[in-house]
Amino acid sequence: MGLDTPSGGNTSHGYYTPHGRKVSSASIFFESLPYKVNPQTGYIDYEKLEERALDFRPKILICGGSSYSREWDYGRFRQTADKCGAVLLCDMAQISGLIAAKRKGC
Repeated sequence: MGLDTPSGGNTSHGYYTPHGRKVSSASIFFESLPYKVNPQTGYIDYEKLEERALDFRPKILICGGSSYSREWDYGRFRQTADKCGAVLLCDMAQISGLIAAKRKGC
């Protein structure tokens, strides 16, 4: 379960077109369910994410994406992953350089 590609996620986390076409190998070989940003605020709706995760019970919950430019609430992801029994995976490819350089805000 990862951030929807149009919301800033990565196709490698699984993505289906609106017509159901499987775009990446992750969506071909695995069943994936996206979470999305709130269309009015542009922020991840953590309550809705948790509700969907508890219904779907993913084996992996992914935080991180290609173009979501907001702060991630890692604690909230940890809490949600624990509640639904998922492994929490942080896709930090886009911010890894900032973390390695010990930049503030990461």
